Amino acid sequence: MQKIGLALEGGGLKGSYQIGAYYAFKDCHIKISGIVGTSIGAFNAAAIACGNEAKLLEFWQQIKPGEILGINKEVIKYFNGEKLSLSFLKGLKSTTMSILKNHGIDTSEMRKIGQTLVNPEKLRSSPMDFGLTTVKFRKLTPVYMYKEEISDDKLIDSIIASCYLPVFRLDPVIDNHIYIDGGFYDNCPSRMLVEKNYDIVYEIRINGIGFNRPHLDTKTKIITISPSRDLCSIFEMNSSNISENILMGYYDTIRYLKNYDGQKYVFKKLPDFLIKRLLRKVSNKELKRIKSFFNVKTKREAIVCSLEYVLEKEHINYYHIYSVLKVIHVINHKYENENFVYQFINKLRIF
Repeated sequence: MQKIGLALEGGGLKGSYQIGAYYAFKDCHIKISGIVGTSIGAFNAAAIACGNEAKLLEFWQQIKPGEILGINKEVIKYFNGEKLSLSFLKGLKSTTMSILKNHGIDTSEMRKIGQTLVNPEKLRSSPMDFGLTTVKFRKLTPVYMYKEEISDDKLIDSIIASCYLPVFRLDPVIDNHIYIDGGFYDNCPSRMLVEKNYDIVYEIRINGIGFNRPHLDTKTKIITISPSRDLCSIFEMNSSNISENILMGYYDTIRYLKNYDGQKYVFKKLPDFLIKRLLRKVSNKELKRIKSFFNVKTKREAIVCSLEYVLEKEHINYYHIYSVLKVIHVINHKYENENFVYQFINKLRIF
């Protein structure tokens, strides 16, 4: 049996994307033998390796990021869409003064969450490999840690060490040493699984800020899954944006694992003979114009990109697995538009 692993990139609150991606692997019945991560990726990886993926999903669905980071409620309201007000300015001042007084953002809430989601005994007994990366601050020495190298009483400390951005208060974390975020050396440590001779490693990228190491020369197949659209910021305050990341992670991953069509949307793949049949009333000139407009080469891409163009223009939900034929039918019966892409779709016919 192939050994398949996940490497989770660091990127703050963008990390909600990764729990969606993991559930796509579960729904496709793909066994994950090991999981590693950096920063928020290490946090997610540890919870999943413990078998606490359901709790992790619930955490991301209910997260109140401002409270975790000690941000004043009035500031959170502003980031969630409320107008600029005097109370926001007072809240911003209060938050800033607190951070300055503490010499950085306090990590005690993060630690409490880690203790809720990560159980050392469960991790130790789990058949799943686990690892993380961090950086020892004094000499900027990179440190890779596998679970067998982390004692139970140092597990939460090690996860916090991997997440330690410079905006946090720099306290000694492990054995009286200060550590900083692993992204300062390796923001997606797939090499940890490569070194354990995994057959396939999926890198779940979230476009986080950090350094990426070159892949090792290896027989391991490394596959990258990354967001189809922009994720939230690493310090996102809007919970709904974080929840949307979860859905994007799920559908982006399902698209890859099931070999579906689409870039931003997900379409079940039509056989080639139906693609050819759909285009029988489209002239070569019209097809060439569509290919040029979307900068694509194949007939399949021309059709799918056209459908995505209209769906996005009409603000249709991204998070669904669509049938190409049904979408064509709906567009042709519901939307009238002189735009040449709409007109192209109007000529797509099976009969």
